[in-house]
Amino acid sequence: MKKLFTLALCLILVSTNISFADTNNISVSTNISSASKADIQNAIKDIEMVNNSINIMIKKIVGDDPLETEELKKDIAFAETILGSQSSKISTLYSKESDFELRRTYSNILYTLSLYQLSLSSMLVYVNDTNKVDYFVDTCTSYSIGESSLKTLKSSNN
Repeated sequence: MKKLFTLALCLILVSTNISFADTNNISVSTNISSASKADIQNAIKDIEMVNNSINIMIKKIVGDDPLETEELKKDIAFAETILGSQSSKISTLYSKESDFELRRTYSNILYTLSLYQLSLSSMLVYVNDTNKVDYFVDTCTSYSIGESSLKTLKSSNN
């Protein structure tokens, strides 16, 4: 019953488009260098990969099969490595950038990265102790908001 309730709650959260940040006004300066565009596109690709990975992990947790905690911990660690690497790169680019619109884009990327990092850390707590269902709900909520932010980021940087 607990799993069914958690599944229903997660589906509601994932299918609901709730965002506490105003990401609709994101724009990228038209005079961005090709190196900056490449950095932004690489960050978006990495975030998409982590997004897909988290989606698969959530389905594994909610599924009927027994939870393979060691495999999930490895997947979480790998995704955290990708996010950490991108956070470091984007933070460095942000600190060196003088264009305000590009800095805003970098800030939005960092915001999206942090949402996925929060989702993964909550998932890790839940995987270590499945009685802490609140952390799984936090995982789904952070993932849903991160997914919404990623969609906005992708649409504004095509």
